[in-house]
Amino acid sequence: VSAIEFLTSTTWTPLFDNPQYGIAPLLTGTFMSTLVALSVAVPLGLLVAIYLSEFASARTRETIKPTLELPAAVPTVVELPSFNLLSAGMVMGLMIIPYIASLSEDAMRAVPRSMREGSYAMGATRLETAFRVVVPAAVSGVVGAVILGMSRAIGDFAVAGHTELK
Repeated sequence: VSAIEFLTSTTWTPLFDNPQYGIAPLLTGTFMSTLVALSVAVPLGLLVAIYLSEFASARTRETIKPTLELPAAVPTVVELPSFNLLSAGMVMGLMIIPYIASLSEDAMRAVPRSMREGSYAMGATRLETAFRVVVPAAVSGVVGAVILGMSRAIGDFAVAGHTELK
């Protein structure tokens, strides 16, 4: 089978008399569910990270962060009775929020205090400082968190989702 036929054909029947090997629906399903998962997880994860790094008290942060990291250990098995890409993407999105929130919060907490204080000295509010100073300064960590979350979504759907996708 040529590489082009393998990537573009829509039929996967390796055990039939006339075997065909096409993974186009599998790739499309994986990427579509990953986009749905990221559209759920990135905004929610970033909001949680901004709250924890900029607004939460130390006691609240020490309580919420370990609780937030617990769902990261739960394997994402997408076996829903009425399987579709939207439900699979939403479930995976909820499951990757801990990755994005925790790693983004770590990156935001690493931004030097002097940058925040300079922003406050110029008259910015805490929210303005969070969005205009802290998030841009921590963008490399945030992008890394999103890539890790996307990797988990792709991997989990590739393992669990294709058994249900027809």
